[in-house]
Order: sequence, then C-alpha cells, then structure tokens
Amino acid sequence: MRQMEKVPENFCTDPENAWTLPKVFYTSGSVFEREKEEIFSKSWICVGHYSEAASANQYFTRKVIGENIIVIRGKDNVLRAFYNVCPHRGHELLTGAGKSKNVITCPYHAWTFKLDGSLALARNCENVANFDKENSNLAALKVEEHGGFIFINMDPEATCVADQLPGFAEKLGEACKVVKDLKLAARFITETPANWKVIVDNYMECYHCGPAHPGFSDSVQVDKYWHTLHENWTLQFGYARSSEKSFKLDPSVVDPSFNGFWTWPSTMFNVPPGADFMTVIYEFPVDEETTLQHYDIYFLNEELTQEQKDLIEWYRHVFRPEDLNLVESVQRGLKSRGYRGQGRIMTDKQRSGISEHGIAYFQSLVAKHFQ
Repeated sequence: MRQMEKVPENFCTDPENAWTLPKVFYTSGSVFEREKEEIFSKSWICVGHYSEAASANQYFTRKVIGENIIVIRGKDNVLRAFYNVCPHRGHELLTGAGKSKNVITCPYHAWTFKLDGSLALARNCENVANFDKENSNLAALKVEEHGGFIFINMDPEATCVADQLPGFAEKLGEACKVVKDLKLAARFITETPANWKVIVDNYMECYHCGPAHPGFSDSVQVDKYWHTLHENWTLQFGYARSSEKSFKLDPSVVDPSFNGFWTWPSTMFNVPPGADFMTVIYEFPVDEETTLQHYDIYFLNEELTQEQKDLIEWYRHVFRPEDLNLVESVQRGLKSRGYRGQGRIMTDKQRSGISEHGIAYFQSLVAKHFQ
C-alpha cells in the first residue's frame, strides 16, 4: 500500500474541519481491491426486499464485487444464499429471478442440487473413483432477513445484521409502518461510471438539493431538515409539502415528511412523503470507477394507479438522472489536473439541512480500513 493510500488515525473525526479522502481513493485499483476484501466481503450487504423471496422456491440473483449470488427460499421455507457456481466446473446455475423447481440443475453437465444446497445427483459419479459427494454441495454464505429486507455476508465469522446496524430496523419500521408489505413496482439498473464512495458522498448531503433537485426541493423543505448520525447508519429527516413537481400528497396525510436512511456500506432506504411506499438504492461496486446500481421503487398495491405510474416516470426521467449526472461528472473531475486532490466538507455548526457532516461521518468509517 503506497503511503498516499493511507490516512491519519483521526481522519474526519472533527467534521467541522474535515476534507474528503484524497482522490486516489476514488480512482485506484489497489484501493478498490482492499475495499473488496476488508469492507464488502466482511459486511452485511442489503440485496433485496423480503417480497423477492417470500414464498417457497422463490429466488433471485445478484452480482456483488464480482461474485454472483443466489438467494432462495427452500421448500422448508428457510431462506438461504449460495455462490451461484457449480462446484464441478464453475458454471453459473441460475439467472435473473423467479420460481425454481425443487432442484437446481446446472446447465453444463446436469449436476442437480436440492434447495438446501446439497448435491442430489452427479451423473456417473458411481463410476468415478473416490468421488466425494459430501464435499460437492453448493458453497453457502450468510443470509438474514432484517427490517423487511434481505442481507448477505460473505464472512463465515460474521454475527448478525443488528450488530452492524443497531437500531436501524426499528427506526425504519417507524418511518414506514408498511415496509414488510411492500412489493417491487419498478427497478432501474445502471452501470454507473462512478466510484461507490462518490455515490455515497452525494447521498450524504442535501447541500446540492436546491441547485440540483428543484422538484425534490419543492416538496421536501431543506430549511426544516436534519441529518442525524447513528452506529453505521444515518437518518436524513425533513418536513414536506405537496408539490406538482414531485410528490403530490393526499390532503389526508398529516405532517408529511421525508426519511432517508444510509446504511454501511452502501445502501440507501428512502421513505418519501406519505410513508406508504419506498425507494431503495442498492450499490454493488464493480471496480474502482464503476458501480452497478439497482434503483427500486416499492408500493403496497400491485395494480398501480396513474398517479403512481407518473411518479415512477418522474423518478426514471427526472430525479434519477439528476443524481447520475452529478456523480458521473464528479468521477471525471476527480481525475483532472485542476482538482486539488481533496474537497472541503462543508459542515456548519448548526448542522443545518445543507450541512455536510454526514459525509465526514461516512468517510471516517471508510478511513478506518486505511490507517
């Protein structure tokens, strides 16, 4: 590790006198490799909503730091996660999402596995000397349902999600009381040409909301907005009002507000005004300058109203591109000779709605892995 890829022990611990990580942390392949091993392979990563694997045989796949992963609910109603790779020759087993048969069959040589990961059949194995059936099961990783969502962990020594995010599920449940009943209504997938930390930095402040999100700012009142820091998660809370430019609220909604949760390392859960639907941003880093993003929208009802369809199109064509353009531009600019290497974190003493102290908190957590 080069000296420039280390940071001092107290990095960003004083948010009022803080600068971002040096630009090499956003552009270096060696930094990213270290993050893969020390952050993403040892943290609980949110990969989907409970509804995506709610019934027996239901499964979905995800790609996280180069690993292809299956999350599946067995016939016994137990949720499990496996690396999406056949132990015979490494062929991928399942694609996309859906309902599995009672066994998973490899398309290459037709090895079949029960939904608990155990080998059911390897053709001709009875004629192969010293064939080790017990050591030919699918490779499992940890999986847990928490707060209405599904998390995976590649570290066999990991404890539980609650240890990583104490108090998060309870607070999310208060903000969105119907969180476990939601269903996926829309998903936008982008291979965003930006480092995962650039995207988190962008989420962790509303300093940019006024200039960059006029529709959002017309509903969520940045002058009545607070960002509170918790253990490995933060909450941005703001009061809201109905807007023709973004969130059109039913008059029956009392004290409308916005709740935006960031959880370590890179998932964002948004409870918009009305609190009966959610959006979630899943970040799955690909390399030092690419992040696979799932932007999911969840509603209670499966048959969408016209207003809900219109809101999805606002997210798709207005709000989402606003953020994508920002982070892609930052990633390009970080490599410019004109960028001085670090950016000032604009924290004010009042911790106002436009204060950037959330970035300092996030960067202090990242820095611990480079000290």
